[in-house]
Amino acid sequence: MALSAMIVALAGCQTGQDPATTTGPEAAFDRCVSKMAITNVSAKQEIAAFMGVSMERMPALFCRRLVNAAVSGRITFSDINSLQLNQSTDIWKVIKGR
Repeated sequence: MALSAMIVALAGCQTGQDPATTTGPEAAFDRCVSKMAITNVSAKQEIAAFMGVSMERMPALFCRRLVNAAVSGRITFSDINSLQLNQSTDIWKVIKGR
């Protein structure tokens, strides 16, 4: 699924600690939006459909939800690892806005 690949790619661009807490949430948000800008259209369409939002709203909303969840501790890098291992994680709920 393109969505899991996208999350892994966004998380994979950082190493070490959670970027949302080490460089600030706005810097993490800006990096995420920049990465979304260069993502292929079909992946963006799939993510927007999954989220139930328009293509125009998707990048900012997707990134805001991920960054807010990381800052609040709702998701961590272990959640990203769980995605890679096809294990259960709350990331899907975060992206859906639940």
